[in-house]
Amino acid sequence: MTATSPSVPVETIEILDALGTALTQTGLELEVGSAQDARRTRDELAHQIADYLIPRLKRLDAPLLVVLGGSTGSGKSTIANTLIGEEVSAAGVLRPTTRAPVLICNPGDEAWFAGSDILPELPRVTGDGGGSTSGTVLRVITSEALIGGLALIDAPDIDSVEEANRELATQLLAAADLWLFTTTAVRYADAVPWDFLRQAKARGTSLACIVNRIPPGATNEIVSHFTSMLNRAGLEGVTVFPIEQHDTEGAMLPSYAVGKIRDLLHDLAMNAERRSEVVRATLDGAMDSVPERIAVVIEAGENQNSAVSELKSTMEGIYSEGRNRLTADVRSGTLLRGEVLDRWQELIGTAELMRAVQSRISLLRDRLGALLSGRTGHTAEVQGEITSTLEQLLIDHADRAAATTVSAWKTLPGGKQALGGDPALDRSSHEFRNDVGDEIRAWQDDILDLVRERGAGKRTTARVLALGVNSVGIALMLVLFTQTGGLTGGEVAIGAGTAGVSQTLLSALFGEQAVRELANEAQRMLLDRVSALFDRDANRFRTRLYSLVSPPEVVDELRNTLNRFQSIR
Repeated sequence: MTATSPSVPVETIEILDALGTALTQTGLELEVGSAQDARRTRDELAHQIADYLIPRLKRLDAPLLVVLGGSTGSGKSTIANTLIGEEVSAAGVLRPTTRAPVLICNPGDEAWFAGSDILPELPRVTGDGGGSTSGTVLRVITSEALIGGLALIDAPDIDSVEEANRELATQLLAAADLWLFTTTAVRYADAVPWDFLRQAKARGTSLACIVNRIPPGATNEIVSHFTSMLNRAGLEGVTVFPIEQHDTEGAMLPSYAVGKIRDLLHDLAMNAERRSEVVRATLDGAMDSVPERIAVVIEAGENQNSAVSELKSTMEGIYSEGRNRLTADVRSGTLLRGEVLDRWQELIGTAELMRAVQSRISLLRDRLGALLSGRTGHTAEVQGEITSTLEQLLIDHADRAAATTVSAWKTLPGGKQALGGDPALDRSSHEFRNDVGDEIRAWQDDILDLVRERGAGKRTTARVLALGVNSVGIALMLVLFTQTGGLTGGEVAIGAGTAGVSQTLLSALFGEQAVRELANEAQRMLLDRVSALFDRDANRFRTRLYSLVSPPEVVDELRNTLNRFQSIR
């Protein structure tokens, strides 16, 4: 591929567009590993694809774009004004001076730069209309001083005190065919400029440097030292333009001070082959840098996904363990404590009925029917106590699961950031507390429906109706609490008696095998509802994770698109 080729394969542009889309969709918000550097690489490359690579590949014959960039106070705007011969960019001692970047081009090229072909995200203003604007627009100014085929951008400072200006300067440099990198005699060895110069080398960007404000008589010494630094950095052959210090009060230097820079621009504008070489070098360098830069983003994305996977796995394990503990508590007899046990004793008189257990089953059934006759109020009280006790048990376990998850996440990579300082995450949600009672009552309704369904035979139906569907349903609920591990002292005997009466009653109605099946089904229905409740409560943690990073398939898509890109290079 050369800059003078009449066209570029459509597939190349389509793959680059897909790469840009995949990059912007790759979330790297967790502070895991080198996420900050990877985010910067991601954003810079996505901008370069949209601002430079795709527009340049679509129009290899488009005007050459030269970006005048550099450090704060390096005199970029003054140099730009001097090159054009008039004040087109504000210059002064206040920083930052260049807030909105200024693009100067020949009137014949205005249509190319005024549209959205390059730097499509930056709105345009023309003429002096952008004099008071911020760095969110691109001022486009035309001047006959620039020959057609070349445009110059005066960019914000790369080390501006304003972050938005720094980001915009980086974006503009990535969109350039040629950098005119500007520094000063006292700042050419600073770290920030050299970070950019190393980027230029890594990406094959065409580069020339300006050293401004050199004290009279020190030009040879400073240029020699700067050139040796460039050579050691692998930037051999980079042209260095020295500009001595001048006592000027206006916004321009003497014209001769930028004469050699003007000659360079004139040569590029007039010489199509020279212009083509610059474009080819920068374009190929940028294309060659894509795989390495995307590899940085892919690695960071995988690290993010690993962190999210560990956070999610930890949370899921804690909530699963919470459901298991709840199941054990349900079976252990915990719910036979206190008011539930008292209300059931009031309803059926366990001591009297236990003596009847020694007699015939029919006698027990008849006796229980007589005891329950007219006690619907007591039945409702027992159901209410079961609801209240079970509700508090569920909330306690949900609170414990949430608090344990918060504590665990604080110790894991990215966990504190995922929590986001939300104080409500360490206990069950308001939605959980609002829904839990309704879910328990719905489960009790399920039990009653189950009793009606299994008692559909004529004889069984008559027996169930004689005892009351609600009373039989309560007995089935209590069969779930057949063990006494949660009881102590006198509660054990009472609890065992209660369970025995419930079991015997249900066996008399349905048969022992049917009772086991009913108990298993009742337990399954309860645990299904509980699991759904816990799962909805855990969604708070999942939502926080998914809001911070992209799904793993986004990283896979980026990798697959990179493979397609490399196959056509």
